[in-house]
Amino acid sequence: MGLPRPLGPYAVGFADFELRRTEGVHGGIATATLLQHNSPDFVMLADAQGAPLIRIFYPTSRANRGSTPLSSASRWMPSIMYTWGYISKLIRPSSSMHRLAIWILTGIVHSCMWPGVLIQAAVATPILTSGDSGDEGRLPVVIFSHGLWACRTTYSALCCDLASHGYIVVVPEHLDGSANMASYADHNGKRKWLQNTFADVPVNQITMHDRAKQLRQRVLEIRKVVDVLESLDRGLLTQNANTVTGTAALDVNMLQTRLDLHFIAISGHSFGGATSIVASGIDKRIKCCLAMDVWWEPIDKMEFEKLAGKVPVLLLNTENFDWTALRDARGIFMKARRDATQDGRPLVTVLKTIKGTSHQDQSDFTMLFPKIMKKLGVAGKLDPFLTKSINSRACLDFLHKHLLPPGTGSPYAVDVLEDAEHLTVEY
Repeated sequence: MGLPRPLGPYAVGFADFELRRTEGVHGGIATATLLQHNSPDFVMLADAQGAPLIRIFYPTSRANRGSTPLSSASRWMPSIMYTWGYISKLIRPSSSMHRLAIWILTGIVHSCMWPGVLIQAAVATPILTSGDSGDEGRLPVVIFSHGLWACRTTYSALCCDLASHGYIVVVPEHLDGSANMASYADHNGKRKWLQNTFADVPVNQITMHDRAKQLRQRVLEIRKVVDVLESLDRGLLTQNANTVTGTAALDVNMLQTRLDLHFIAISGHSFGGATSIVASGIDKRIKCCLAMDVWWEPIDKMEFEKLAGKVPVLLLNTENFDWTALRDARGIFMKARRDATQDGRPLVTVLKTIKGTSHQDQSDFTMLFPKIMKKLGVAGKLDPFLTKSINSRACLDFLHKHLLPPGTGSPYAVDVLEDAEHLTVEY
């Protein structure tokens, strides 16, 4: 059981970074439910302000291709706390008995699962040397925003595919309370755990107003992530600025002068798709948007004209993630895009749907747990590994055409002709 090797020519490495907080103020961020490290008791805190923890996937030497050293730090589930978070989606922690049941099941599942569920990337291995990469050794950047009940590892297969083609992929673990579990170090350096805010709330009691507040925080966090990347590229941060310790900690010197911040794309799935649409519409540093199965409804419809933006947008959908309100909201956005121009030319907007697929097929879940996902009715008919490859190639093709400068060649280009029979395309 595990994820497939990346599609591209490069081996992949990853490391984690979290900018150290210096103050304990929370700046008006909505209170979220937090779990103290090594404690089963949930408390109400509101000091999660700051740039979120990020996982950075990046290309390494071609010589490592096919021989990427994997270790326990390469496990897909980075901590037992994330196992708790996923299981609390299935068993709502609404009582002491439910929480006890979750902890028992968490221990069983985590001990059985984690040794064999690995990311196909080496931990904190050196980045691709500048002589093997493009313009003066700089590499284009893709920021990926995860969906509800996800975290920084949930889309590792896609992120590794992009990194194996020469991109630096940055995945923030959002602190808005939408993740299955998230962690951060407070201003005293103490590790805190942030549970999904609505873990014990029935779905029908969660309002779009609540989700809109989370969306605003997510977009703010994306902007903070870009700020952090600018500081890393300019060499403004010392190793002490990284609160992450251990084998997965990013060497802050590794990315100095290696990020091509003239070519930043943003991507995301579901709630992360909505985050990518909004962020690309308001942050001029972002030049391209890859939005997968966008959950449109939390976006204020009155803002669509402003959020239509000017950057090329790929809307990459699964077939079964579809209902009337979602189509209506997407239609408003598409109209706003058609009515807008860039230098007198129509905006590039491509809508693709992968046939025979369901919402979770764009994450790692259906590859890691195919039988369980089928039993839950959340997996599509198409083979999940083929779906992953189609999804990744569609993203790579769009990035090659609409993010990178003309004439940029291999390894960014991919052949997507073989995927045509599985896609419907609208412009």
